[in-house]
Amino acid sequence: MNDEKFKLYLSKKYTNPRVIGDAISRCKRVAKYEGDLDSHFKKDQGKSLLDRLSYSKKDAELQIEPRHTIDIKGTKGYISIYEGTLSLYRAVELYFDYKKSNIY
Repeated sequence: MNDEKFKLYLSKKYTNPRVIGDAISRCKRVAKYEGDLDSHFKKDQGKSLLDRLSYSKKDAELQIEPRHTIDIKGTKGYISIYEGTLSLYRAVELYFDYKKSNIY
């Protein structure tokens, strides 16, 4: 993952540095547990990873375990797992959008 180029891409979409930093941090966290994001993008444009990061409110209500291997820290209950997984999904989705843009 090229942090600097991704940061530049995000800065064109968002003005809040915290939003940008959080997205980069979450992507690094996903990569730590699920593998290099660029490799996932190369394999299938990240589709299989995004599928593993998909976790619905219904899944949470039914207390279904997420399909990813990421430890959602500080969570209590499945709703928190839902919210944590959703934030990771959105960050990775932004990264794959950046990769698809081919801007940088």
